[in-house]
Amino acid sequence: MCEISSSICTSPIGLLSLTYCSKGLHSIGQIKSINDESFLPDENQPVEIQSSNGKLPMPESCLNWLRTYFHTPKKLTKTPELCPNVASQKGSFQESIWRALLDNVHFGQTVTYGQLAELAGNKKAARAAGTAMLRNPFQIIVPCHRVIRSNGDIGNYSGGTRNLVKLWLLKHEKQ
Repeated sequence: MCEISSSICTSPIGLLSLTYCSKGLHSIGQIKSINDESFLPDENQPVEIQSSNGKLPMPESCLNWLRTYFHTPKKLTKTPELCPNVASQKGSFQESIWRALLDNVHFGQTVTYGQLAELAGNKKAARAAGTAMLRNPFQIIVPCHRVIRSNGDIGNYSGGTRNLVKLWLLKHEKQ
């Protein structure tokens, strides 16, 4: 098992909490206090490390990817390294959903839960695709905000607590 470090960084959607090891990113997401009532986006906010805890510095590839995503998205390249101990679950449906989303639904696009399930190899597993999105530890990077309901509704981002964040991310990607 590798040693895990963490950092908090600023972003246009608020503070992001990141955990990582020498093999890659373990998780990324907004700090817990951000919700629909407290969400105050700032498109001009730079992506910078605010604090770190642990021996490892935050992977530069992750920091650069976030800066590019928020400020020059047309220049996005490959995703930061994800720790295989977290991202890979040896053929699990959850992993196939994450991989299908990452590989097939690009910046500015959306997909329904049913379409995503079909991309992952099981067109009848829309609810399971939703569960995989809820368990996604790589917010923004594995873009669960791009998954919507078949009726066009946005669904319940972060269990319905951050729907304004999802709307902001979708609008950001459509520009």
